Amino acid sequence: MPVKKPRRATPRVTGKSVRAGRHFDPIDLEVLWNRLVTLVDEAAYAIIRTSMSKVVVEGRDFGVMLYDGEGNLLAADASIASKPGVTSVAVKELLNRFDAQDLRPGDVIVSNNPWWFMGHLNDIGVVAPLFYEDRLIGFIESMAHMADIGGLLSGVPREVYEEGLIIPPLKAVEGGQENATFFAMLEANVRVPEQVTSDVRALITGLHVMQESMSSFLSKHALDGLTDLSVAIRERSEAAMRRGIRDSIPEGIYRGSSSVDGFDGQALGIEVTITVRDGSMIIDYAGSAAQSPFGINSTLVYTNVWSLYVVKCITCPDVPNNQGTFAPITVTAPEGSLLNPIFPAPVKMKPSTGHYLPIAILDALKDVIPERILAESGNKSLVYLAGRKEDGRAFSDLIFVMGGMGARAGKDGLHTIGFPANSSNIPIEVLERSMPLRVREKGLRTDSGGAGRQRGGCGQFMEFESLSAFPLTVRAEHGKLDTPPAGLRGGLPGAAGGHYLNGRRVEDKVPVQLVKGDVMRLEIPGSGGTYAPHERDLLALYNDVQDGLVSRATARRHYGRSVAKMPAMVATKARAKVIAKNKRGNGKK
Repeated sequence: MPVKKPRRATPRVTGKSVRAGRHFDPIDLEVLWNRLVTLVDEAAYAIIRTSMSKVVVEGRDFGVMLYDGEGNLLAADASIASKPGVTSVAVKELLNRFDAQDLRPGDVIVSNNPWWFMGHLNDIGVVAPLFYEDRLIGFIESMAHMADIGGLLSGVPREVYEEGLIIPPLKAVEGGQENATFFAMLEANVRVPEQVTSDVRALITGLHVMQESMSSFLSKHALDGLTDLSVAIRERSEAAMRRGIRDSIPEGIYRGSSSVDGFDGQALGIEVTITVRDGSMIIDYAGSAAQSPFGINSTLVYTNVWSLYVVKCITCPDVPNNQGTFAPITVTAPEGSLLNPIFPAPVKMKPSTGHYLPIAILDALKDVIPERILAESGNKSLVYLAGRKEDGRAFSDLIFVMGGMGARAGKDGLHTIGFPANSSNIPIEVLERSMPLRVREKGLRTDSGGAGRQRGGCGQFMEFESLSAFPLTVRAEHGKLDTPPAGLRGGLPGAAGGHYLNGRRVEDKVPVQLVKGDVMRLEIPGSGGTYAPHERDLLALYNDVQDGLVSRATARRHYGRSVAKMPAMVATKARAKVIAKNKRGNGKK
């Protein structure tokens, strides 16, 4: 059964307000709300403890969500930024295909529809109906990036059918009994069947933990369901977001842009128009590039996630994710565009585009909220590795190699911190233990952080050697290696990046094969700086040079400072500060 585009017109977060619910005392509501988030986090922890994939255990590329009976998001764990399910598309679409009357305790529905679950086939989601005292009161969802989903490794897919196994919505578990046919089908279509099926079972384990915890929660607090609590939480969240938008962004229409690297050497444009009115926002991507014949397309559900995420960071970062939090924000993109592709468009490498949506939004708002904006970040490379170990057993997994995070208005950028994606680096020891490779070198890239009063964060380099007697397939994906991350307000751009095999540059996002002894080097971009470099504090620049973040040549060329003269200049400046401080103190006396 092929993946079909959702029957709803366009999956989006609308500005419609929730209806009024039962009154909750503010303190009681806070306690109940925090407890719900804790329950979801406990389910997430169970997934970490039972998963077999490094991308889940170390990279934290998964998520857990709780919904009310109408499919409205009520709570989400604090794992990776792209997995909060803020648009609630999956549960509502599944309700279109499964009659609620046919759902029973112990049922678990599974699918990996990229137009519902975070944008590509590797993300498998499982959804279970939540029952309390024999009544259906809500739904629980968990999803994770699978280490493998089958599909083409030797080339670049041109449609979703080539990208792996498509799972139509079906019951993986019915009445508590596993669907043996589903698991057999999954095992037969992936390279590491034990690993993938174990990860799906780990997701189901998270649902079980959540089901048991929710029954105890409802009983303890004398609640007969989630409806009234959901309404109260969503009302408060919506009000907070509307207030955050009013307080943070002046009303008006703002336009911004970004770009990603295409496969023909041409940049693909991302255009955004943001309309702010009375505590609400419309984010419209009309004018963006047409959908690509290669898998860098971002489905609308994925476009939604990154758009909403950056707005939340700017306007209302402290309120937990739920449907009300995002009710004032509407996200649209033309059908057939890079940001809303039409089935069966290839979508496997959707982070290569989706991760650059926040850059376009920040570009649109940079002049109206300058204190909350950062320069362009270097993002990360997603590195897929697949092959066989010495004993012939297959392996497949994904690691993240981070770039620099952009400089902010008043602070330097951060080194090797993923933005906007907040996934985690995988330790070298874990990587070498699980795969036949040796990491030869890893470190910060000198001069990769853009010069400025606030210096951009540095990217990193990583070099590894294949130890396998069998061919090792590597596909390193980035979105923007060729174009340096831009600086802001006079800050200079960070360094661009590149992927290299035995010293020869290889094309981004295209698979390569390593034989034993081959060496691959990844150079991940740094990030842009903010404000003019000559305004940088002398002591801060001196420390940058001492720490190897800025070379002597760059200090002289971009900052106009001679390293040889720095120690004396720093000492003189420090003495002047002490004298000025003493004078102020004497004056007060």
